[in-house]
Amino acid sequence: MSQDFQFDLVTAFNRTSLNISAADFFGRNPNEFYLGADIAWMMVSSALVLLMVPGLGLFYSGVSEKCSALSMMWLSMMTTSVIGIQWFLWGYTITFTGSNRVWGGPDSFASHNDLSIPWGNKPGTKIPQMAYALFQGMFACFTGTIVSGAVIRKGRPLHFLVFIFIWSTFVYDPIARSTWNPLGWANYWKGVTSGVFDFAGGTVVHIVSAVTAAVYSIFIKWRRQIFRLEPRLQQLDKNELNRESKPHNVISVILGTALLWIGWFGFNGGSALGANLRAVSACISTHLAACAGGVMGTLIEYVFAKGRKGDSGKFSIIGFCNGAVAGLVAITPAAGYVPYWSAPIFGITGSLCCMVIQNLSSLYFDTNDILVIHGTAGFVGMLLTAGFARADIAMLDGYSVIINHKIEQLGIQLSDVVVAVCWSGIGTLLILIFMEAIIVGFRKIRGKPEPAFQLILDADIIYHCNRHFGNRYSVAVGLSSDDRGQGVPET
Repeated sequence: MSQDFQFDLVTAFNRTSLNISAADFFGRNPNEFYLGADIAWMMVSSALVLLMVPGLGLFYSGVSEKCSALSMMWLSMMTTSVIGIQWFLWGYTITFTGSNRVWGGPDSFASHNDLSIPWGNKPGTKIPQMAYALFQGMFACFTGTIVSGAVIRKGRPLHFLVFIFIWSTFVYDPIARSTWNPLGWANYWKGVTSGVFDFAGGTVVHIVSAVTAAVYSIFIKWRRQIFRLEPRLQQLDKNELNRESKPHNVISVILGTALLWIGWFGFNGGSALGANLRAVSACISTHLAACAGGVMGTLIEYVFAKGRKGDSGKFSIIGFCNGAVAGLVAITPAAGYVPYWSAPIFGITGSLCCMVIQNLSSLYFDTNDILVIHGTAGFVGMLLTAGFARADIAMLDGYSVIINHKIEQLGIQLSDVVVAVCWSGIGTLLILIFMEAIIVGFRKIRGKPEPAFQLILDADIIYHCNRHFGNRYSVAVGLSSDDRGQGVPET
């Protein structure tokens, strides 16, 4: 390895650069070249992002019916485990190695390279690649967890786990590369300093996962009609698909929102890639946007409640939680670019837009409002970033240089969203068609009939207390034919 590494040594009075060859770097203690505070902050941020996974699981579990609550929590953690393995094997390689603008090289397959070397060649303090790989891996896991909310009442978990493994390789990784890899095409709309402004994943995480969830929901609902599969949907199945789903445990929703709120400090603050003032500014913006979004969501639900008998004059807990999450999503692409006084604008606008169109979720069977909240708020945040991004805020880390072209930047932001929507939507559809073709073909060869429509995930999960005692201490959760739609688990 002949690469040279540049380290900026910053003190209160001067700044100098240290150029060191790879041979000299590996011959010395690598800890000499990194700031312990930066590494510590990245490790804490990674843990905070991971905390968002059970937080989202609790959120999904609470807003789901009782018959699907446990499966939503389990599927969130299982999705993280599957994508964690994929990221270790080739996800990081696809996203952050090689010189191609769309697809990575084999440089770090299965993380076999020495990841103690610094990440990136831009000026500024450095963090080791192993810390950066861990941090970005948590983003990949959380994005997949968002998508997992689309599976409720739609099919078997094994089908989704296979899908999400393939999806993270061919959909998420290329889009993440386009935005967060310095070589990614999204960073070169108008030159090196004039790419898309997406600080922590407004497009990469939220819009991509929202579009994927919507396509997954529509495909699973209509697959029997598309592929002419028998037995067709019975009227009972159609009623189950289209009936209104109400939250069964509001406490889980509140707890999940709290964990998401806390974890988002690492989500946005860690994207500054160091313990610096830009991270502080991002954390303040994150908090203010969540506060404003929660208040706005509560007020909107309060107004709408006046038209519902028995709800007039009452505040909505779910309205607050949805509004707070919408505010967090909206500020995600902007947290490291905008002054924190503008953060409430993101929270209010994101929450307002989500609440106004929330009823549209029933049209495409999005039970957990993933497209409405993550997609809409992410889109709003991407557009508002073009109007409020400032070079002096980005420079708070000491080295980032951006140029905001205002109207042109708005076009760049919009173009990035359109490309991501097309890539994720078409990619998801192709993966689902490919998987369905294999499944149908396999059943034709084996002469196996198409199983009845499966709505409940909990029927596929067994909870073992002690394997040595057999069925006496194990519980399988499912629904009897008499309990379908009632939300009462059968044990």
